[in-house]
Amino acid sequence: MVGSTARKHYLGQGVARLGCAQAVAEALREPLGLDEAFVGSMAGARGGRAPGGYCGAVYAALTASAMKSLNKETAIEEHFMKEAGAVTCREIRANGKLTCADCVEHAANLVG
Repeated sequence: MVGSTARKHYLGQGVARLGCAQAVAEALREPLGLDEAFVGSMAGARGGRAPGGYCGAVYAALTASAMKSLNKETAIEEHFMKEAGAVTCREIRANGKLTCADCVEHAANLVG
């Protein structure tokens, strides 16, 4: 599953360690036919620095879904509201329902 690949990249388990957004983007790169530029564009979208304060993993999943016209954006946001209680990094961390690694795995699985 793409989620486990994303988690491995986030944790640096046998592969280069990436930030949350890049880990999701890298896991989705091949299955969705995304390019390296997309993965690179996600470098700054971590630690609450994604637009709107979004969780970087959520932001990468939303962006990939929109780019490929998958129409999964609403489902992604609803999933995170239910499971994490929020879509922003700060609120997800404050709620403590999901770890960052969990967010990365969930986000990748929702798209891939």
